[in-house]
Order: sequence, then C-alpha cells, then structure tokens
Amino acid sequence: MNLFEKILAVSMEIKNIEKNISVGSGTYSYKAVSDLDVTLKVKEAEEKFKLVSIPIKQELVSSEVIKTLKEGNKETLTYVDNIKMTLRIVDVEEPTMFIDIESFGKGIDSGDKGFGKASTYARKYALLNAYKIATGEDPDAEKSKQEEVAKTPSEKRVSVLNFLNLNTKLQGEICKHFGVQTIEDLSDKDVATTYTSYKKKGLI
Repeated sequence: MNLFEKILAVSMEIKNIEKNISVGSGTYSYKAVSDLDVTLKVKEAEEKFKLVSIPIKQELVSSEVIKTLKEGNKETLTYVDNIKMTLRIVDVEEPTMFIDIESFGKGIDSGDKGFGKASTYARKYALLNAYKIATGEDPDAEKSKQEEVAKTPSEKRVSVLNFLNLNTKLQGEICKHFGVQTIEDLSDKDVATTYTSYKKKGLI
C-alpha cells in the first residue's frame, strides 16, 4: 500500500473513539475523548500498517499570565498558552513519503503546564482529524444543532462573546472558571451567568 492507502486503512481500522471522560464539574462539565485512548489506538493501528506520526514543529502563537486577586489579597496566576503544531505522518516502509498535518491547541493552567496541555490538545486533534476518527456522536446531528444555534443566536451570547473577544485576559479567566477550552464552548447557562455578572458591573 502507498502512504494514502495506509492512512485510509488506519481510518477504517479505528473509525471512532467514544467520549469517556468528563471535563469540568457539576453543570459545567462536558464529555471529551481522552488523549490516552487516542494515542494507544492510533499507535496500534499505525504499527499494523507501518506508519509513524511525529510532531516535527511546535510554535508558540501566544502566551500570557493572568493575575487574579482572591480574598485576603491573595494573588493567583493562570498561564494561557496557544500553540501551532505540525504533525508528520511517515510511511515507515518508504520514509521519503510523508504528509504534514497542522493543528492548534490552547492550554490553561495555574502552574507551568499550560504549554504541555496545549501541545497534548493539538496533537490529539491532529490525529483525530488526520485519520477522520469520530468521537462518539453523530456528525450530522452535531452539524444540525450548530446550524440551529447560528440561525437564532442569543442576544446574551452575542453580547458576552463580543465583549470577551476584546478582552483577552478575561477570556482566560472565564475559560478556567467554567472548565472549557475556548469561549465558544461556553454553554447557554455559562453565558447567562457571565452576562448577569458583567451587566451588574456595568461592563456590557
């Protein structure tokens, strides 16, 4: 098989990986596919079809430290890193044959693990996209749901997202608070809570 036939074979071998971990807690949690599941299943299929995937380049797109003052004047730091990764899939039997996949990732951490989280996120989604691996939900169902939201956007969501897009530091705080990767992942309840808070403060 040539490189593209092998990539197709891996895609058909794995097909889908169920979302089996919860991110966040309480009403703000959501399901996601684990990096461990993706890595192990891809490695097994790549070994079978003589492929190897290697991150060959990682670029730090942006990095910032968000300072938050807690009760008792205690200052906490949140590190937000955005990276761009280039993942190379190589045909082990013909190493001169390869294809590069670009992916992005955001890492939010209270310590120094922001870059590592962003790297893991970017690599995981590079593999999912390269091999067209489904993650447990019907793509058509997801698409229809997104289109419905896009056609009837909530005024509160528009107000909150417009405000946050102009305030990068607040984006990081909100994402960390609700346990999401980007402000677009905020649920309607998250948006309503944020809107009420910012409205009282006269920010929107």
